[in-house]
Amino acid sequence: MDESIDKKNLHHRLSVLKNQATFDTDSYEFDESVTPFNGDPSTAKTLDDIVQCLEGSSDCTIEARVISIKNDGTRTVQEMGKDAFLESYKKNESSRLNFKESCDNFSTDADPSSRVGDDTINTLGGPFNKQLYQKDYLKMHATCFHAYHHDPMGRSVVHIIRDFTLGRGFKVNCESKVAQAIWDAFSEVNNLDQLMEYVAIELSIYGESMLWWLPGNEEYISYQVSPDQMPKSKFLPRIRLIDPSVIWEIVTYPEDITRVLFYQWVAPTQYQTYTGKDAGKSVPGSKFIYQQIPADQVDHFKINCASNEKRGRSDLFPALGYMKRLRDSVNYSIIGMQKNAAWAIDTKIEGSQADIDAYVASQEALGTIPPAGSEFVHSAKVTREMLSAQGAGKSVSNAFDWAMSMVAIATGIPVQYFGSHLSGQGTRGNAIVATEPVTKKFEARQLVYERIIRKMATRLFKTYGIETGIEVTFPEIIIADRSQKLKDLLLAQSSGWLSKERCAEIAAKEFNVTDFNYDDEKVAIESDVTIPPEQSNPLSSLGSMGISSRKTSITSQDKKDLSDHEGY
Repeated sequence: MDESIDKKNLHHRLSVLKNQATFDTDSYEFDESVTPFNGDPSTAKTLDDIVQCLEGSSDCTIEARVISIKNDGTRTVQEMGKDAFLESYKKNESSRLNFKESCDNFSTDADPSSRVGDDTINTLGGPFNKQLYQKDYLKMHATCFHAYHHDPMGRSVVHIIRDFTLGRGFKVNCESKVAQAIWDAFSEVNNLDQLMEYVAIELSIYGESMLWWLPGNEEYISYQVSPDQMPKSKFLPRIRLIDPSVIWEIVTYPEDITRVLFYQWVAPTQYQTYTGKDAGKSVPGSKFIYQQIPADQVDHFKINCASNEKRGRSDLFPALGYMKRLRDSVNYSIIGMQKNAAWAIDTKIEGSQADIDAYVASQEALGTIPPAGSEFVHSAKVTREMLSAQGAGKSVSNAFDWAMSMVAIATGIPVQYFGSHLSGQGTRGNAIVATEPVTKKFEARQLVYERIIRKMATRLFKTYGIETGIEVTFPEIIIADRSQKLKDLLLAQSSGWLSKERCAEIAAKEFNVTDFNYDDEKVAIESDVTIPPEQSNPLSSLGSMGISSRKTSITSQDKKDLSDHEGY
């Protein structure tokens, strides 16, 4: 290859990236040029490179184990040498399709070739083959998004996790009052309560969350706008959730996926039927975004994955196939019930076509279902016979129970939580035992939320040079007996295990007081002038003032006269 042409192409590509993308080339160095294959087998990266090695060198050999799929769908493993491998590869122009990695169709029965036991397993080891390929990753997004909005079980799973883990929200207490004020303002301008609710939902659907700290504390996301339309910079940072499906690649050092260079955003925006103007210039109805977001602007959190996977997986991922089968079992059962309820009338007429036409005309006047008390008058040449569905059976299938149990197992949520006809089965003891494992699952998800919030707080306070500790409080997953819990709080306070302020905060949450502030409450308590009941009668409070009732000369009648005196 001509070296001057290669440098020219590289310079052109880098200039396009610099002009059209938000990417600081001074802080991040990344060479995206592709090194041509030089024939060295140790540098082969693709199947084409391997074939080129085999053809170019007589000393290069291969021992291949290839999964072969026959026309009837059965699979066999063939061992191939060099000649057999090259011959099979060159059978036709679309030979690359003959050598492809297995793909995950999520067992949704959409693939006609899918059969019972036809599971897909990657043929090679290593981190590369454990990742979700881009096609499968986007298919997971689309399938799980559809399941959340259209599948009753999918929506129920996501909302159960959100409701139990987030509930009425969370509270952050800072040791420093200055830090608390900054956090409260940061939470308000970013609508953090709503944002964390989105995080709880999307983390379950997508398997990951990406929080983008907008550069320069800009108020809004912007992409290729005129200087007059640039969003204003604010004092407090602004954060936004990125749809993970628009990030086509998390670009890292190949040997260490935690060493992120940037996040590659490639996606069209939503299309707007109507548009307007800002700063005197038109705003386009849609855009196609192609940009890199530097790694230090994104906080990425993922679940349901291994350490060497860049992307997370949805909570619905292992249950997608069984959710479809659950829907199918309900649909087929309803269709069967419709067939059982169906009926028809078979009419036999011995006569001419004119007789048949006349009878048909008379029946059309009656409508599809004759009204009650209808009278049919005909000769003996006409025979009417009622027919019921012949093919539909009335057998009860266990498919619904099986499929629902598999969904519950896959998501880790007991069947009793879904509110179906299976929820009432079992004893109270069984329900308690079933609750214990899922409680740990919910607590683990709350830890993910806490890591997200602590990462926010650490980054926020570091910006202003503040060092402070924080406490993140989530609602209790399983509601305990409130009276007993308040007694335990009183014991903890009197024993010196917990401070009075912390006990007061916990007690306020038990009473669902959302605007509780300990300092303000103390001031209100100290200014409270309510007279205790035992001090409402001055005669009954003599003992508290140091006057003994035995030493006073006031008789019972005198007390009665005084208590009845006007103005006392």
